[in-house]
Amino acid sequence: MQFVETREKTFQASAALAQYRRVRLTGGKLAYCSASHTDCIGVLSRPVLAADDYAAVVLRTAQGTVPMVASEAIDANVAVYAAANGMIQTVSAGTVLVGWSVEAASGSGSIIEVVPSAAAIYPSLARASLTQDDLKPYPIKIMDLALWDLPSTRAVATTANDDLAVIYGTHLTAAPVIQTGDVKGVSTLATRYIGFQFVLPAEYVDGQTATLRINAGMITTVADQTCTVDALVARQAAPTVDVCATAAQSINSLTAANKDFTITPTDCVAGDVLDVVLAIAYHDDATGTAVIGQINSIKFLLDVKG
Repeated sequence: MQFVETREKTFQASAALAQYRRVRLTGGKLAYCSASHTDCIGVLSRPVLAADDYAAVVLRTAQGTVPMVASEAIDANVAVYAAANGMIQTVSAGTVLVGWSVEAASGSGSIIEVVPSAAAIYPSLARASLTQDDLKPYPIKIMDLALWDLPSTRAVATTANDDLAVIYGTHLTAAPVIQTGDVKGVSTLATRYIGFQFVLPAEYVDGQTATLRINAGMITTVADQTCTVDALVARQAAPTVDVCATAAQSINSLTAANKDFTITPTDCVAGDVLDVVLAIAYHDDATGTAVIGQINSIKFLLDVKG
């Protein structure tokens, strides 16, 4: 095992590399840092003429200042950031802090003195610069649901007319759920509904994936004909257009399962208010034990940044 207490250490290079460029190790060999790499080990103190040659690197943790190559004009006494091909740039385009300019650069290729930062520090970033996380869950609180056709009124506790009910259960014993009530013997297809609104959050990436996931099934007994769940979703900005692209799905099973409904994301943007109505349609010709459709949970899965 080798240790150094000097400013420089020698490494083998993966290719010909220019002097005073920021470098990292990839496959154990030197290569240029990009504008986004945060694993820079230092700056080449002399050029590399060919692949597999050895070259000294001024280590990122070394004391003192170091020459670096600018990719654009840079003022003196400003923060400088990583650029492509091991160069540096200003904050207008950069996101990974490299250090502080001691002198000005007249343009691309200029070599200037820099006080390096020992760590790759991110400044305030535009949301668009962040890594996208796909299908992050945003649960809907069942206790916040409302009558679908009278949204100023909270959902009822007992089903009536065409309304689904929110069954609150006993705290620390059973979670709130949405139910149809007992629909055994309903010999013609009927439907009950419940509604809520959802605001696409600031971190939602405009036009990217939005999925409504409903966990649902039957309790006590399945319907001897059918029981389905459906979602009708409209952007408040275009209230006549149903943006749910998935048809009704069967929940006629005593084993609850996730039912995913794809939202057409074309015009969806952060801050959009979605008006959502859930519908359970049922048909049961039997008159035996209770037939109850139940929604256990509701959530949106969104592609987000931040």
